[in-house]
Amino acid sequence: MVRNLHGFTATKMFFGALLAAVTFTASPQQAKASESSVSAVAAAPEKKDGKLSGTVIDLKTREQLYGVSVAVWQNGKLVTGAATGFEGEFSVNAPSGSFEVRVSYIGYKPVVIKSGNIKKWDGVEIVLEEDGQQLETLVVNGFFAKDKNSFTGSVTQIKGEELKAVSGVNIVAAIASLTPGMQLVENTVQGSNPNHVPELVMRGMSSFSNEGQSVNQPTIILDGTEISMQELYDLDMNEVESINVLKDASATALYGSKAANGVIVITRKPIKESTLRVAYNFTGQVQIPKLNDYDVLNAMDKLKYEKLAGLYDGKGEIDSQTGLPVQYELDKLYNERYKLVMAGQNSDWLSQPARNSFSQDHSLRIYGGASNLRYELTGRFADTKGVMKDDYRKRYSLGFKLDYFLKNSLQISNRTTYQEVETQDSPYGKFSDYVQMNPYDRMYNEDGTANSNLAWDLDNPLYEAQLGSYNRDGVRTFSNSTDLRWDINNMFRLSGHFNLSSEMGWGDTFISPKSRTFKDETDLTKKGSLTKNTTRGLTYNGNIVGTFNKMFRDESLVSIAAGWEINHSESKNENMQAIGFFNDKLSFIGNAAGYPTANTPYGNQAETSDVGVFLNGSYSYRNRYYIDGTWRMTGSSQFGANNRYGHFWSGGAGWNILNEDFMAAWIDKIDLFKVRASMGYTGKVSFSPFQAMTMYQYANTYEYKNGIGAVPVTIANVDLTWERTMNYNVGLDFSMFGRRLNVVVDAYIRNTTDLLLDKSKAPSTGVTTATSNLGEMQNKGIEFQVDGYIFRNQDFYWKLGTMGYLNRNKITKINKALEEINKQNEAYSGMSLAPLAQYAEGESVTALKLVRSAGIDPATGQEIYIKRNGEKTFEYDPADKVYIGDTEPRYTGSFNTGLYWKGFNLYALFNFRLGAWVYNTTRVTKVEGSNPKMNADQRVFDDRWKQPGDVAMYKDIADSSRPKQTDRFAEEENTLSLGTLNLSYEFNEDLCKKLYLRTLRAGVNFTDLFRLSTVKIERGTSYLYSKGFEVYVSATF
Repeated sequence: MVRNLHGFTATKMFFGALLAAVTFTASPQQAKASESSVSAVAAAPEKKDGKLSGTVIDLKTREQLYGVSVAVWQNGKLVTGAATGFEGEFSVNAPSGSFEVRVSYIGYKPVVIKSGNIKKWDGVEIVLEEDGQQLETLVVNGFFAKDKNSFTGSVTQIKGEELKAVSGVNIVAAIASLTPGMQLVENTVQGSNPNHVPELVMRGMSSFSNEGQSVNQPTIILDGTEISMQELYDLDMNEVESINVLKDASATALYGSKAANGVIVITRKPIKESTLRVAYNFTGQVQIPKLNDYDVLNAMDKLKYEKLAGLYDGKGEIDSQTGLPVQYELDKLYNERYKLVMAGQNSDWLSQPARNSFSQDHSLRIYGGASNLRYELTGRFADTKGVMKDDYRKRYSLGFKLDYFLKNSLQISNRTTYQEVETQDSPYGKFSDYVQMNPYDRMYNEDGTANSNLAWDLDNPLYEAQLGSYNRDGVRTFSNSTDLRWDINNMFRLSGHFNLSSEMGWGDTFISPKSRTFKDETDLTKKGSLTKNTTRGLTYNGNIVGTFNKMFRDESLVSIAAGWEINHSESKNENMQAIGFFNDKLSFIGNAAGYPTANTPYGNQAETSDVGVFLNGSYSYRNRYYIDGTWRMTGSSQFGANNRYGHFWSGGAGWNILNEDFMAAWIDKIDLFKVRASMGYTGKVSFSPFQAMTMYQYANTYEYKNGIGAVPVTIANVDLTWERTMNYNVGLDFSMFGRRLNVVVDAYIRNTTDLLLDKSKAPSTGVTTATSNLGEMQNKGIEFQVDGYIFRNQDFYWKLGTMGYLNRNKITKINKALEEINKQNEAYSGMSLAPLAQYAEGESVTALKLVRSAGIDPATGQEIYIKRNGEKTFEYDPADKVYIGDTEPRYTGSFNTGLYWKGFNLYALFNFRLGAWVYNTTRVTKVEGSNPKMNADQRVFDDRWKQPGDVAMYKDIADSSRPKQTDRFAEEENTLSLGTLNLSYEFNEDLCKKLYLRTLRAGVNFTDLFRLSTVKIERGTSYLYSKGFEVYVSATF
């Protein structure tokens, strides 16, 4: 069944109203519940026909609970039922004879009251106790909630506390760690850069990137409003109540054109009825740079390498100026450096740009209110520093929310949020610049300035770091959301969600006039530059949803939801550059000498709109059999008139085997046994606006009689249509022994058609490419999640869990555009360090293709290549590349364990990746293909060919040419890492009272403690990886 919960999703207050209808249709086998704490329990005469009334309250807080299901059952059948009002009150008809009252509420343990235990019939007080496991009873899809028991789709549910157990600051990494089938894209260049926004991919890649867009990331919904990955990255984790990750078509089809990559639905914490309360959260983070991936030569070994590589071999040449052999000067140079090394000169370049960093995150939440009016004020300040010197990411936010309840009829909620993010990149540049520096060179002069007299005329990266250059940017966001819910009657509900957001971003990049960027520039008016970038954006969206629920006497339930949605977004970007600055202190644009003639100010803009209507219907019979269907039509301004509207649909079915009569003997052991299946079409728009129309750019270089001319920027493709993905999913949900053992398994196939790519155009059109629908792709795989309690009682438990997935991707239809990309990549392969993609039908988009190698020829020391036909040759031909393996792992997973004892909680999470193929660029550039004028890996001396007859892995050490792209440098990687080790303590109620607190929790979380890999390769080449720990405190006053 369905209920619209915009603005109130995942709150126990409104979830209870939904659970009421579900409970009314529950079978007798589901009545596993404890006896309630009731104000009057004693043997009493049976009640004649009449009313049973009272209130339902929380055990700890004594607060009245709204939306609690109170159902009357007699002889195994539902007689009547009701949901509690805003003040926790209820009234139901009590039949004659014996009966039982079943009381259930989201987040609380269900109870059963026998009619014989009811002493009085007016003013009954029923007390419910919280149960964290029950928070997962409903699935929130962003428009409304559905009962998980009857849900036919694939979903992973995550609680806010589970996120914080994995990471107290990185919500994106936490979601990936807790979701089977979700991959956090590892960027070995950016490492742990706090200003790098991570990427998520769910169930494999289903699109090719266009124009740098991340087209494989899931849609993210926060309280009914779509947000970006950067907004998720900067979200305060302490505000999150729960997350539902929707994966298959049955779960995501309501989003139509945004659903192909899955949907992440985030619900913030509700406002509870209470007196004024203050919640404070602090996280202090210490990060330590990981340098163990780098194993460079020390000063003595570096000199040895240079000598073996022939840098000090004059080869009999004569100096044309002195008439002396060049060897004399080279010997002198070597001796000078040798003396420095023997005197102890061994510069630690790697430590210079790195630091141990401390970050802090403070959040404050003030809330309270009565049954009809509630308020919330939130604030946050976070200062995150990375392990590269002088960088930061600062986050500021302020929010206010007001909930108003008109008794038994209307609910209104309004939230206003202001958020600001400021970032600065490290002025120390790329870490790889320091890796290549020679350790026998001094880093600084005696006066503290950077040494510019380095061996082999290398540039000192510390020189640039001492200048006043900087790269800063920021964004300010203002957002206002309003949610409405009108309970027309017991069957009909109407709700709406409306959001308006404005954004202003800025970016400043200043390069000092003293920078070596301008070392060849003689004109002082052109030294130094400032590039300024500004963005402005406005988005608004809204939807209206009507729901209908009807329960029948045959224990069947019909639920229908229909809705309408609109989204609009517009943005403008402006960029300008100024040049000619006197010094670093005068970096204001007004101090510039002028503007570059070849780089005039420019800008771009984008505007998109889409509207959609949807219909969802579901039917369940006796809580055993379920069917569910969704249809959505979406119209988008990004398409031409021929294909402006897209139709998307899904259908699903489920069977709760546990509720069958033949399972009656297992009802005490098994809690859930459900199989489900779904299929459906979802879509995607993965290109920039205005591709369906011809756009022109005016320029004064094209002058005509009546004005300036214009050239086309895009060529219209009116037949452009949606990328469409056909999803098939089958799943199993199983729990037993009082949910001490839980198993979820899903298998899926995703077929994507009409892939969007840039197709080459004739030069006569004025453009080189245009977006077209080309190609087809398939992903299929299996994912699972298993957890269970080895031991559990009131004071102690030990829990184990594991999850994992495997995904296979392949291109099922090649096209000329991909073939053209293959040709371009083949032509540029010699200039690329890593192999460029070569797409082929039946192979993965992440396939690693290399020329096969027969090793180093013992006679000549040259590499022997194997052609496609098996013939051996000394001539390298990139056309001979063949499939070696896949850069994506064959299997990805994790396992975790949790221990609890009298308030102490220990949690550990291990991650592993198996069967990924890696092209080892470290061996290519720092071992065999290393430049002897720069530092190298310790393996540079290993297994080298020296003379005819030698059988070796690598060519002669004096041969510094970059090796060709062959499978000699391909390795299969398996990794194991300890991602999280979390120890926390929950202070008991008595101690909290002594401290004048309601709750108090403190702990320490160690992150990325170790990583084991079968491949030795440099990671974090531009920005280092890190490990560290977080200390956190959460208190409620």
